[in-house]
Amino acid sequence: MKELDLNLTLYQLVQSYPEILDIMFRLGFKEIKAPGMLQTAGRYMTIPKGAKLKKIPLEQIIRAFENAGFTVVGGK
Repeated sequence: MKELDLNLTLYQLVQSYPEILDIMFRLGFKEIKAPGMLQTAGRYMTIPKGAKLKKIPLEQIIRAFENAGFTVVGGK
């Protein structure tokens, strides 16, 4: 099972699991696929920070990752 650490930045997570981009996009983080976004904002943005910014419940995001086969740790 893949481990998703909520304390890591999106950039760090995508380096290990590129499929995270598609999951985040489907959850409403449309900007994540914009050119350069991952290399800039993604270097400091964590999933909990992004959830708060986009007003998406963190529980919904965690559930989506668990449904995709991830074990979610940290940041809860």
